[in-house]
Amino acid sequence: MPIYPFHRDDSAKPIHSGRRFSRGECHEIFKEMVRAELRNGPLAPRRRKRLIQYAAALQLHPLEASRIITSISRTVGHESPQTELPKVFVFTNDEDASPAHVPTWVKVVVPLLAAFAVDQIIRGLF
Repeated sequence: MPIYPFHRDDSAKPIHSGRRFSRGECHEIFKEMVRAELRNGPLAPRRRKRLIQYAAALQLHPLEASRIITSISRTVGHESPQTELPKVFVFTNDEDASPAHVPTWVKVVVPLLAAFAVDQIIRGLF
């Protein structure tokens, strides 16, 4: 006897027997749900996960739901925590992105060592 009050067949039954929504209607319903949630401030990961679960109930893929959440949060002015890059990948200007100055002695020694290694390899083959 199962512990739960339902049988395995019950999971295949639809939740409601009303009319089905078109794909466009599902998108619009979900967008309104996201806007309503964003009125309370930026989305915490738990609230974002809950919205994606609601999207699955509307037969939207998680990737679609995530894209919709991100686009609406940007238009409202809230950035999603998952879209922010770590400080390591963010450059404030092009000077920060340029590599550090390499000393001249490194520029001379590295090619000499590479040439020596290639010479030793070639001498070992013949």
